[in-house]
Amino acid sequence: MENQLLKSAKDFFDEQVLARVGQSLNQDNEQVKQGLNAVVPALFLGLSQQSENGGVIGKILEQAKLHFPSFDPGQILGGQPDGGEVEGQQPDEGDAGHGNILSSIFGGGLDTVLTTVAGYLGFNADSVKKLMGFSLPAIFSSLTNKGQNWDAEGVGQKLKENKTAFAAAIPAGLSLGAFGKLFDSGHFSAPEEALPETPIEEAVKDIPNHTDTPIINPATELEAHKEPLALPRADASRSAAASTGSSGGGWWKILIALIVIALLWFLFGKGCSSGKKEGASDTSVNRGMVDSGNAMGSGAASHIDREHLDVMLPNGGKLGAFKSGIEDKLVQFLKSDYKSLGEDSLKNTWFDFDNLNFESGTAKVLPESQVQLSNLAEILKAFPAANVKIGGYTDKTGNEDFNKKLSLDRANAVKDYLDKAGLSKQVVGAEGYGSQFAKYAADAPETDRILDRHVSISVR
Repeated sequence: MENQLLKSAKDFFDEQVLARVGQSLNQDNEQVKQGLNAVVPALFLGLSQQSENGGVIGKILEQAKLHFPSFDPGQILGGQPDGGEVEGQQPDEGDAGHGNILSSIFGGGLDTVLTTVAGYLGFNADSVKKLMGFSLPAIFSSLTNKGQNWDAEGVGQKLKENKTAFAAAIPAGLSLGAFGKLFDSGHFSAPEEALPETPIEEAVKDIPNHTDTPIINPATELEAHKEPLALPRADASRSAAASTGSSGGGWWKILIALIVIALLWFLFGKGCSSGKKEGASDTSVNRGMVDSGNAMGSGAASHIDREHLDVMLPNGGKLGAFKSGIEDKLVQFLKSDYKSLGEDSLKNTWFDFDNLNFESGTAKVLPESQVQLSNLAEILKAFPAANVKIGGYTDKTGNEDFNKKLSLDRANAVKDYLDKAGLSKQVVGAEGYGSQFAKYAADAPETDRILDRHVSISVR
């Protein structure tokens, strides 16, 4: 059953309101609904984070009460979709008020949230911000019972009680981790009553620690025992005493702890050792690796600092990215006198995506990677004279025909995204090179082969 606060907020958008919002965003009703499914729980989740501080949530409610004296959609949206004015409101006052409230909700993480949601929806960040602005009256109407109760303590309590439901309502393709540090607090786990009565750590503490008790490494010794393990005498006597005592739970805790350890080894130790199928090489783009081109550095990919960075565009736009990531390096390059390098030099200059990943063995882009594609589109819009070619690359494992096709499919996946963003004239082509330019042998360590798996772009 859908959470009542979420349902109430979404019910605010009847067909007429959806049409007017869609007109403003240049989207159809279904696209607006998809956007609301991401934006509404994200706003609730942002507010629930602020509910930990009663003073902050109180100030946000004061802003909202001034901005939304009523929750009549006709008054709130009256002039905005077609660019006119709402009665009693100065031009741009609505957008400015929305922006102030959004900044209060998300703080310094607002740009990251906008970019992340934009990448997921295929909108631009400005459209997401506008949709959030349209959603704010629905959010506060739901929280305050249509403006009848603005009590900060009561609203804060509602937000705290429903935080897990808000997190669960975030679309599956839009992970909480994608919002960065804002939602990294771990407040979205299962309720405490659903947790085991005896934590594993407590069970492990109860394991006897006698010098004559062998220490078992489950990854190497559990399967080697063909016969049941004999209990040391001291432990056997303790077990016998426990079985006749009132608690009767000490030895069971030991068994539970050992079983849990064995299961963890089986799932994450043994399970990770299985080899890849031939022809299904995992050519997912490497994370945290950039710059494989020989004109932009040493020619070898290197680890980058995962420090967040705002990349400024010449058209006034701002992208949330990583320091030394593709956005940072590409924008610096395009701001330079790159045309003086000549076509031959440009052909040998490539920029690797550092956060573009696919489902293994496919050209399906993972949802969290949509952000980097969205960023690339915004960069090309800001540099309309720049043309790019897209290249896909794999390592040397698996079947080469398969790898070459897969690398082409992945390069085309990036091209298709840019085409849909209206940038087809700036994309001069896409090519899959397979393992043609791979530097490491098929039996090289994974830490080396990962450098050969990437999708890159070259400015032309």
